[in-house]
Amino acid sequence: MTKISVLFTGLTLLLSAQTAIAKNDIHLGQNVNSEKTAQNFTSCPDNFYQNTPPQLVGTKGEKLAKKTYELCFDGFAVLYSGISKTPIWSAEFLTKERIRQAKTLTREDNFHEESRLPKSAQALLSDYRQSGFDRGHLAPNGDMANSSQQFDSFSLANIAPQNGMHNRGDWRKIESSTRYLVNKYGSAYVVTGVAFSGKNIQKIGAGVLVPSHFFKAVYLPSIQKAGVYYSANTENSQMQVISLDELTNLTGISVMPDLPQSLRQEAYSLPTSAENPTKNDDNNSKKNQQNQKEDASGWAVLIAEILKFILSLFK
Repeated sequence: MTKISVLFTGLTLLLSAQTAIAKNDIHLGQNVNSEKTAQNFTSCPDNFYQNTPPQLVGTKGEKLAKKTYELCFDGFAVLYSGISKTPIWSAEFLTKERIRQAKTLTREDNFHEESRLPKSAQALLSDYRQSGFDRGHLAPNGDMANSSQQFDSFSLANIAPQNGMHNRGDWRKIESSTRYLVNKYGSAYVVTGVAFSGKNIQKIGAGVLVPSHFFKAVYLPSIQKAGVYYSANTENSQMQVISLDELTNLTGISVMPDLPQSLRQEAYSLPTSAENPTKNDDNNSKKNQQNQKEDASGWAVLIAEILKFILSLFK
């Protein structure tokens, strides 16, 4: 073999190594609805199981249905109430790839009023100032895969008054548990919402109602299981896992009406905060990062050896 042919072979190996590294750096984006002016759910059906949005049913649902607005956002959809000046629910379709991308995004708080709503129906930033409540996301920032989705998640149309300890404690763990399930099973349809139960509903600001409860319904298509996290909007509240039908009875919201009745009736044993599934998730993440570092180190050694071999031919 001549020096020229050896040189050509070495360069080919070098280029092949570089190509392999480049493939590992590819980030695949999710194809999401970006229609910013959408005012009905026909513009963003991918957020719903079988393209069917949640339905308000029975006497409780009839009360919730008054003065509502359908809003499509980048990455989620919201049914907003002009009476409570909060979302009633927010729906997302989450994938493992979307959650992976969300982990790389730095949080940038950008709470803003929703200009698509009539002034009389809007919650205002001033409503939350010195209210004693957090601005609690329904579709959480931690689910958002890019800056556009993240910005939309800070719309006050996706926000409800939430007890601070609840928001930063058990509810945060519920959000993390949901992402853990998406990573484990590949995808999930998620509907997060609020309930107004009892006679003494508190108000803040210019008439923003404080929910008595928050819920997060999760359906995992790959294993055909569904369940709901249901939690009072209080400090040290007791979190329950209930079925979708139980949620409908409590709230008047049928979150996934096209699911088979058998799945709506049975509550899947969702991981609770006490089980701390995110610990294993964090460990897996650290292992993946370590493997990536080792892979990069291995490629660097290979490239160095190829270059060393090529240069030795000309001594």
